[in-house]
Amino acid sequence: MKNFLIIVLVLFSLIIAGCVQPQQVNSGDKTLADGTIEKADGTMIKPDGTMIKPDGTMIKPDGTMIEPSASEGAMVKTSSYTPFTQSEYDKAKSEGKIIFLEFYANWCPICKTQEPQIEAAFPEIKNPNVIGFRVNYNDSDTDENERNLAREFGITYQHTHIILNADGSVAKKALDYWDKEKIKMEILQVAGII
Repeated sequence: MKNFLIIVLVLFSLIIAGCVQPQQVNSGDKTLADGTIEKADGTMIKPDGTMIKPDGTMIKPDGTMIEPSASEGAMVKTSSYTPFTQSEYDKAKSEGKIIFLEFYANWCPICKTQEPQIEAAFPEIKNPNVIGFRVNYNDSDTDENERNLAREFGITYQHTHIILNADGSVAKKALDYWDKEKIKMEILQVAGII
């Protein structure tokens, strides 16, 4: 019984000591007493997964982004997902936006099930530097600009997703089915938010 009490006291002491002293997570990162991780670059990650960047931008675990502004807690403009137009695409490229392209065919059953997932993801991406376009591909709605874009990116199959970096280069290209959460995660990773 005495040995058992000694073991319990030692374990209790170790637990208490671990909760009070900051712990190293990665080189330069430390865990604060409340469980918040302070990264070397000044980013804070709260126990609930909320990330606070050094500039005050807050990113919730669901991908919602809140930027600091004069009005406390104001939300930034929701990212948009719209039908492709050459002028809007050129504008987004010239502004250095992260661009999501979905090559869509109106006859494709996979495209039709993918589209609601994309439409649901974009309102939750609170980043004005992200824009998405539905690009018609190899269907009755495809125009010459869309054909040229498909050739530029070597698209050979509908329901192809492309994400472009701010410099216009391809960051991701995939054919697999992405649900709403996967779409948000892939875009936010390219945007450097997660």
